[in-house]
Parts: sequence; structure tokens; C-alpha cells
Amino acid sequence: MIAFPVVLCVMQAPKVYEAEIRWTQYGIPHITAKDWGSLSYGEGYAFAKDHLGSLADQVTRVRGERARYFGAGPGNRHVSSDIAFRALGFVEQAQALYPKLTPEIRETVDGFTAGYNAYLKEKGSGSVTSWGLGTEWVREISAVDLLAYNLSVIATTPNLAELIASAAPPKSELEPVAEGLPVPEFPLASNGWALGSERTELGKGMLVANPHFPWTGSNRFWEKHLTIPGKLNVYGVSLLGIPGVLIGFNDSVAWTHTVSAGKRFVLYTLDLVPGHPTRYFYDGKEREMTVKQLKIDVRQADGSVKQEEHPVYSSHYGPMVNVAGFEWSAKRAVSVRDANANNTQFYEQWRAMDLAKSLDDLKQAHARFNSIPWVNTIATSADGRAWYADTAATPNLSATATTAFAKRLESDFLVRLAWQRGVPLLDGSTSANEWLNDPSTRPGVVPYAKMPMLERRDYVFNANDSYWLSHAKQTITGFSPLQGDESTARSLRTRMNARLLDDTSPQGPAGADGKFSLEELAAAAVSNRSLSAELLRATVAERAKAAGTVTIEGQMVDLSHAAQILAAWDGKYNTESVGAVLWREFITLYAPADTQKAGNLFATDFDPKQPVTTPTQLATSETALVNLGKAILVLKNSGLALDTPLGKVQYASAKPGRIPVHGGDGLFEGLTNVVGFGTNRSTLEPFASPAKVAGSRALTKEGYPVNQGSSFMMALEYTSQGPRAKAILTYSQSGDTRSPQFTDQTQLFGAKQWRMVRFTEKDIKADPSLISLKLNSKRP
Repeated sequence: MIAFPVVLCVMQAPKVYEAEIRWTQYGIPHITAKDWGSLSYGEGYAFAKDHLGSLADQVTRVRGERARYFGAGPGNRHVSSDIAFRALGFVEQAQALYPKLTPEIRETVDGFTAGYNAYLKEKGSGSVTSWGLGTEWVREISAVDLLAYNLSVIATTPNLAELIASAAPPKSELEPVAEGLPVPEFPLASNGWALGSERTELGKGMLVANPHFPWTGSNRFWEKHLTIPGKLNVYGVSLLGIPGVLIGFNDSVAWTHTVSAGKRFVLYTLDLVPGHPTRYFYDGKEREMTVKQLKIDVRQADGSVKQEEHPVYSSHYGPMVNVAGFEWSAKRAVSVRDANANNTQFYEQWRAMDLAKSLDDLKQAHARFNSIPWVNTIATSADGRAWYADTAATPNLSATATTAFAKRLESDFLVRLAWQRGVPLLDGSTSANEWLNDPSTRPGVVPYAKMPMLERRDYVFNANDSYWLSHAKQTITGFSPLQGDESTARSLRTRMNARLLDDTSPQGPAGADGKFSLEELAAAAVSNRSLSAELLRATVAERAKAAGTVTIEGQMVDLSHAAQILAAWDGKYNTESVGAVLWREFITLYAPADTQKAGNLFATDFDPKQPVTTPTQLATSETALVNLGKAILVLKNSGLALDTPLGKVQYASAKPGRIPVHGGDGLFEGLTNVVGFGTNRSTLEPFASPAKVAGSRALTKEGYPVNQGSSFMMALEYTSQGPRAKAILTYSQSGDTRSPQFTDQTQLFGAKQWRMVRFTEKDIKADPSLISLKLNSKRP
């Protein structure tokens, strides 16, 4: 009954792919076609022009073939990656899912793959030589390859690759327990603002998209405009290699995403059967773990390939993991279950959002598919509504299990330790902790009707804290702890977001009328105000001036010049800002926990009734003077003057040279425009990490390099003539170092120069740098 219409649709599909790509300034492709397959063919072709190497690398990764081409890798990294990805079985999942895709989605996957392959065939694998990695691993991909990679992007467990690969049972009770690995941190973050009719000059919806993502690797965004006349007209970005628009807008609705504070996976402790470390108790009965005997090809130093065999174990929850503090012993082991492991309708989810004709349609897309993987949604509409929702995939525990977990948090040290690391740890020996199935959604996850959301006519926002504070004056309560914390202190970045949006004073970012224009909204997004500086700078300067000096490890340090600099500084992190460098070295000497409670930094503790304004006031201890003295010594020992402007030391790499960059840290400095430095762990793209300066959290011998943070920045308003938007893709559109689009928008970002988004035919045709290409290719 199901197969017949699918076959019929495929038989009636056009015999050729026909698409037109028009590139406007900064390399933005505007792709037009008459059907889904042709549209995606053009999209895959245009994407390959900018990021062929990244997708080729990711397909190699998801196939579990990195060691085959690149050897075992540092610390056996490539072997571990191959073991984990083979164990997780994304290729097998994709093979099973592909025949079940709807005809339109299958056309999309097929078309994107064909377009990518067409570009590769036309240009050759040498088009990725800027990576310097050779070309043996760059080859045509299949639709299953693309689907497998996309499945891996929305899953959570790939982040636990090394924990899965290193999990092994002890050979005997006397064997020392293998050292576990820490649960990796996931630094992906973002800000999202949606404004309703009450806070906008035109009385319509407005949006700010500001995801904080890596500037290198596979977690970059790629910008596009997709059109099927009379059916689809959507503009925005997706992560590399994913068809469609994940963050963007159409004529009626605009939306962005931020990484959710909820939990995507659960760790289960298993009580093992004595003498049998691969057998565990479940509801009083014994169960045997399953095992996959994986054969991994590993390139040797002489170029030959040797096959290694690695067993990988799983419980009925999922793969076994080797977690620090919860290592696999003769008595206990730990398994993981991922809420996104069976998330197979993510294409349909975003396709429905791309096609939405109203905010209600956008909501219905969430309700129908419930396939948002790990992000919040912040949306606005042409009719002036603002909506926040955390519909990310979340384990659906029973009320009994939730209550029991809350009690264990108070009484069980290991459960509390895991929770402090951001991971829920449940007892896997009982069915009481299994996830509940709800008939309205896929198995095991919280249904749409039980997810936190808020609609208003003024504004909503999120900055990666939980749903609880999505508006400065209205909290959301009553949800599972796995969906996020309630009545807890918010980050300085969240508080600054709330300050900017809730301020209707004549001096506020929305101007005298308290209502935002597009220009005011864009300026607010890069205002670079530091909340920690606004709360504490003046007091620190006063105390430093009064004290005059401080002794650091027997050395007397003069505070007077630092006091003058901080007193004169406006508390902003612009490239010309004098005082920002000194404040960074001072404030980052505190512990992260100090930013959310009274103690070393703040005098007034967090008050859940005043979450935006507390904690506050500088603590009365001498810690501030000591840390300021240490900051002075760090800068002097690095050869930097205390009044060094931020742009002299904070930069993005360019070839050749450096691009001065504004912005700062969200945790200590409390900026909304976050930039920083992180390690690329997703691709094999070349990566250099300058050595840190002793005594500093962020300063290197090269200054403050930037390779992550604000990425696709967009400010949008709806007008009577349709959407109007400004944007900057901070790291630029192309990943090819030889391309003119490798750093052109990075230059814009450094200068705070937004570019107007070309969405209408009139604007596209008016672009003086317009380049057009018509594609016509026989379908496979």
C-alpha cells in the first residue's frame, strides 16, 4: 500500500536536473528550480564549490575510514573515531531509512548528492589541495553517505566517540580498572532574540540570529537562498552538508536556534553479574550485552593497510562508555542512551519550517514532527508575534523516575558528581527508569505538548541557559530537570541579553521610543557591552586607586595606572577599546562558579525573584586587588602595555596577516557578541594552537586568536513590503583558502559592517557582481 505511490512519484519525476545559480556579492548562491530534486542539485553543486573538502572528510569519518587513509592518528585518535562511528552504525541506519523517505525528501537527498558529485567530476579532487591532505579520500558520495552524515550531525553520541571506543570489560576481577575519560564539553552556544509588535517601530516581527559556533571544521554554517517559484522562497543557513535552511526566514516567519540546556542523553549504571563483566541485572534477571566485532583498516607508516579487530559492547540502552569516575569494573559498567538515536524526521521538520506561511504553521511543524535535535527555537512573524520553545529531543521519564532521580541527587555522591558534569546518571538495573513512549511522537522522547514554550508581543530570547528565563519578567516553570534547571542563577551573558531587550529607557538600545528599528537592533547585537564591567568596573577602579599598591608573591605592584584605565573605560569590547584587555586578564582569574553566586566576586547573592539583577556588587574581600595585580603582571610579562587596545591583540587569522576582531567572553565578561578560541575536533583541516601565556586563561604569545563564536549574524525586520535583513557570516562563505570569499566577510565583521541581504528579485538583479550559471544534467 505504501510502496505504490512512492514508485509512481519516482517514475513521474523529471528526467533531468535543471537549476539556476546566481551568486551575489560575498559568494551567496541564490538557487532557483522547478522541483525539489533540481533545487537540491543546484544546492549541492554550489556547496561543493565552497566546502568540497569538508563534506568529503565527514563522509570518510562517518564511514569509519579515517584510519584507512590517515593512519592511527595522534593518540590513536583516528582508530577511536572509526570504532565509534562504526559502532554507532550511521551507515546502516541510513541504508534502512533511505527507502522510507518521502518522495520529496528522497529527491532532495539524491539531488544534493548528484550536484556535489557533478562539481567534483567537473573540477577534480585537486580542488581541495588547499588542505594539503592529498586527494585519495576525496571521491564521489552516495545518497546513503549523505544521509548517514546528516544523521550523525543531529545525534549526540558522536561527541562521546572516545568514551565508546575505549570501553572494554576487565578480563578478571583482579585486573586494574582502565582509566576513564571525562565527558567532553560541548562549547556550541548562541543568542536568539525575537521581537513582537509592541517593541518594534513598524509594529511587525523582528529577529536576531547569533549562533556561537566554530569558525573551522564541519560545524560551520553555509549561506543560501532557495526558491521553487510559487512554492518555496527561503533564505538562511544550514550546517555544512545539510540540504535546506536550518536558520533563516521566508515571507512570513523568521527563526533561529540556540543550543538547549536540556539533556539529550542519559547514562545508565549497570550492576554486573559476578564473574561475568558483560552480563548485567535488569529487573532481577540476567541480560547479556551484545557485541560487534569491528574490523578497522589502519594505514601503516610504509603505506600498507593493516586490519585491526575491535569488539564494541552495548546494553539494551545503547553503547557502553568509559567515563572517568564510572569506569567498567567487575561490579559496574555504564551505558548511554541518546534521545536522537531514532530521530529520522529531521528533514521533514525543517522542510515544514521552510514552507511555513505563519507562526502557527511553524508551531505545527514542531508539533507534527517533534524532531528538533538539540536546540531551542526563537521565532517571529510578519504579524508581530514572538515565540520561544525548547522542543529539543529529551528523554521522557515517568514522574516516579523523575522524583527518584531528584532524591538520588541529594543522597548519592556519584549521581551528584555526574550531574555536576552535566550528565544524568540513572540506575539501569530497573525498568522504572526506562523512557516512556507517547503515542503522539517517536519512542522515548518528551512530546511537544509537554515542552516549555512562551509567546509574547514584546520579546523572547535565549542565551543557552534553560527555558526558565526566556523573558526578563516572566519565567517558565513546571518541567522535568532533564529539560533544564529552574530558579537557578543565569550566566552573565543571559543577563546581558535580558538587559538589552528589556530596556525601554530613552538611553536604551531601542532609542527614545523604546522600539527597535533594524539599525538599532543590529547595533545592539554588536554593542559589545560587558555586564561584569558594568556591574563591577567602577568599584574595582575606586578600590585600586585607594589602595595604590598590592603585594603579589612578595612583589609590590602599582595599581594606580590600572585604576585610571578602568575608570576611563566605557566597559565595551570594541577593537579600539582601552581597558578591555586589562579587564579580561582580571575577571578571568575568578572561577566560573564565582560569576553566579556571592563569594569571591559578588557580595549580593543570586535571588530567583531578581534573576536579571543578581548576583551583584563587588565582594568586600581583597581578592579583587590581588587579581588586578596578577593581571598587571601577566600583561607586563607579555610585553603588553596596560592600555593596549583590544584590536591590537584580538584577531582572526588571514592569509596573509591578521584581522582585528571585536567581542569577548560570555561567561566572565558577560558579552552577547562572543568570540574566542577552541580546538577543531570535527575535521582534519589544519589547525594551529598558540601556546598560552603563564597565568592567563586566554592570552597566548600571539595575543587573543579567534576561531569560534558569533558566526551567522542576522538582524531582520518585517515591513509592509516584506522581510528586510542585514547579515554577516563572520568567517566568510568559502572554506577554500584560495577563494576571494575566504575572509571577505571576516573583514566586514571586524569593522562592524553589516551587509544587506538580497532577497527580492530586484535586489538580486541589481547586484553589480552578479554571476549566473544554468545547470542541466541527466538524472541518474
